[in-house]
Amino acid sequence: MVSENVEELRDRSISKLSDEAALKHIGHLIDASSDAKFARGATRALFLLDKLEKRSLSDEDAAIVEYYRANAWAVKEDVAGDRSSWAWEHPDREQQLLSLSRAVSHPGFAALDDIRRCQILTNRANQFDVMGRFIDAVEGWDTALSLMPKFAMSLANRGFGLKHYGGMLENDRDRAIFLLNAHDGLFAASLPDAIFDSVYPQQLSKRFAAEARSYAAAGNLDKIRDLLSLETTSLGRTKAERTYRQWALDNRLFLNPLNDLGPQPRAASDNLVLPSIRESFEDRTDGHKPPPIIRFFNQIKQEYVSARYMLYEGLTDTKLHFSDRRVQLFDTLDYPMHSLATEKVRAAYRIGPVAV
Repeated sequence: MVSENVEELRDRSISKLSDEAALKHIGHLIDASSDAKFARGATRALFLLDKLEKRSLSDEDAAIVEYYRANAWAVKEDVAGDRSSWAWEHPDREQQLLSLSRAVSHPGFAALDDIRRCQILTNRANQFDVMGRFIDAVEGWDTALSLMPKFAMSLANRGFGLKHYGGMLENDRDRAIFLLNAHDGLFAASLPDAIFDSVYPQQLSKRFAAEARSYAAAGNLDKIRDLLSLETTSLGRTKAERTYRQWALDNRLFLNPLNDLGPQPRAASDNLVLPSIRESFEDRTDGHKPPPIIRFFNQIKQEYVSARYMLYEGLTDTKLHFSDRRVQLFDTLDYPMHSLATEKVRAAYRIGPVAV
């Protein structure tokens, strides 16, 4: 049975409330609807947010509107029982990701306090993780932690995400490194100096500590840490190669799961390969040739690596190439957009899905 407090909040108008009071009211309505599992309260909150958005809001308030909109959609998802759904189309989840992305890219996002920004970035990363976009999720958690290194929910969700990601890797060494990083995140989230935005920090802290202990029991983490500390990896033989590989590391562009953990020198290689493939002799019709998927994979991988280097060259080349001399162009004030360097960038995006 829905409490009278939620019904009262749902029926209240915001027409005579200030922007600050209206946002506070909508936030209480969303929280109360979540506690009471009241979908109509979340629907009302979305209506009020649409109405509030028509005002001349400050950039900061407009960014918060998007954050609250995502929270309202989360309540609808929770009430519908779709939290664990793996449906191909998931409107509630899509709306959450869309609203959180709009909040992050909004001009008012930078004006929000660090905790609010970490909440938005962490929730967005969580959505990426649920959707299987693990690389985007890790990058999102890391961005939040760059603002507040001890923000508990970013540390913990990153730990959970890395454990899941690492469990899908075939390489034992990579799995061990992911387990170590997952443990360290959850352990840090359970420490007394971890920063919580929840009203239940003690319960969450105990849960994170228990999870960290289970990861520690799954492998000898001290031995893994010692082995990693002994590793020395060169980024290349020349200054040019080292500069290129460091750029690719910093932008997480190596086809290497370890690069998703950050710019670690040990990740400066494209070692991502296909899982083991088995075929019976009866199914082979092309003699001793490898399965077609291996040839396709090799081609796609080479195209990506080549596109990545072309992008690097295009972005870092500051000299006028001799092929650009004596090229007569119409003076339409966009001539800086035409050069060999810019064509390399365009070609890189045409060839492979490279993004920085």
